Amino acid sequence: MIVAVRNRQRRHPVSVTAIRRLAIRVSDRLKLPHEELSIVLVSDAVMACLNARYHNMAGPTDILTFDYGTLAELLISVDRAVAQARRFRSTRHAELARYVVHGLLHLAGWSDATSAERRRMRAAERRFLRDAHISVFRTALRRNSGNTKHD
Repeated sequence: MIVAVRNRQRRHPVSVTAIRRLAIRVSDRLKLPHEELSIVLVSDAVMACLNARYHNMAGPTDILTFDYGTLAELLISVDRAVAQARRFRSTRHAELARYVVHGLLHLAGWSDATSAERRRMRAAERRFLRDAHISVFRTALRRNSGNTKHD
């Protein structure tokens, strides 16, 4: 699968390399059928517009997932990740990783519509994060310390 990560927000530094590596590793493990995955990192302002447009919901959300057949897209609010990281005493990198895994699980057919499904999905997120993200993120963050990309 070809994975492209575009950082369209400027407020918070993000390692697009770490996000891309995580997405590749998890999508391979999930055996996703998509040929291409686009991950777009946006601000809350942009996310609020997208959430209103596609879900008729006011305000920003953490992630929107779209499946177009051979192409899939994850739209992620970095501002939400930063806010949630503060709330849960985590890091923005850990929250972004959680959002990526969450979106990929949706692409694999997982649902979080009911409380039982949410519990099952959260457990799967923790498993994938434990197995994949720690080494991917730590390696990429060491290599790219201070090297964040905006495009």
